[in-house]
Amino acid sequence: MRRMSDPAYVSESQDRLHGENIEPITQLCDSLEATDKGPIPYVDPALDVDEARILVLTSAPGPGTASGFLSHENDDDASERLLRVFSSAGLDPKYTIPWLVHPWTQEDYALNLTKERIATGVKPFNRFLKRVPRVVAIIAHGGESQKLIKAFSSTIGGSVLSAKAIKVFNAPALHAQSANRKFTPEELEDQMVETYGQAMRLCGIRPLVSGN
Repeated sequence: MRRMSDPAYVSESQDRLHGENIEPITQLCDSLEATDKGPIPYVDPALDVDEARILVLTSAPGPGTASGFLSHENDDDASERLLRVFSSAGLDPKYTIPWLVHPWTQEDYALNLTKERIATGVKPFNRFLKRVPRVVAIIAHGGESQKLIKAFSSTIGGSVLSAKAIKVFNAPALHAQSANRKFTPEELEDQMVETYGQAMRLCGIRPLVSGN
C-alpha cells in the first residue's frame, strides 16, 4: 500500500504543509486555488524547496491526487512508474520537486490540455520556479510539459532558464493514456531512467547504492 493511501499519513502530511521546507509552495497553491479555477493538490511536504535539484513537470492532476497531494507516494500507476524510475536511476526522491502544467484539477482528472490551458499555466510555473532556487534540471514529461516550457521561454520566461543555468530534459509522459505507440512501456521507462541519470549527473547527485 502506498503511503498516500493511508488516511493517517495523509493527515500527518496535512499537518506539515506549513513547515519551512514547503511553506512557499503551499502558499502558492493556496493563492492559485483562490482563483476559483478548480482545486489544486498540495506538493508533498515530505519534500524540501532547498533540497530540490530536479523539477518533475507533468500535465495536470491525475487520479492519484485524490489524496490532496502531488506526490510520488500517491496510489496510482503514474506515481508507481515514477518511483520505479527513481529507484532504477538511483535517485533519492528528496532531490526532486513536482509541478504541473495546469495545476487545477480538471473534470474526471482529465490529463489532456488545450492550448489555452497550457498558456494559463505559464504564470504559475514562473511563480513556482522562483520558489525552488536550487533547481538545476527540469524533466518535462510529455507533450504538454514541453509545450509549456516553450511558451514560458518565448514569453515571460525570456532568458530565465539560461540565466539560472537550468537545463530542460524532455521525457515520455508518465500516464498510460499518454503512452507512445512506438515503444513498449518498458522501453519508455528505460528512456526515463536514462534521462534522469543525465539530470543527476548535471546536478552532481550520486546514485544511491542498491540496498540503501
